[in-house]
Amino acid sequence: MAGERMRPPGWAEISAVCTAVAHRRQGLAARLVLAAAAEIQDRGERAFLHVTAEDATAVRLDESLGFRVRRKTRS
Repeated sequence: MAGERMRPPGWAEISAVCTAVAHRRQGLAARLVLAAAAEIQDRGERAFLHVTAEDATAVRLDESLGFRVRRKTRS
């Protein structure tokens, strides 16, 4: 699953990207993120994500899809 949450002017956050454990390592999360990003772009907005730095798998996925770390925050 994937959705959208925050929408500051000109931007939209891709949020809650999750894949059931039994269905991981099939590229589903990447497909979800790319589909959500395409919809956001079609509306003339830019997509962004929040990810916990400790979640190395999510960070690798996001970076492989062209997203980059812009700011690190503390928990």
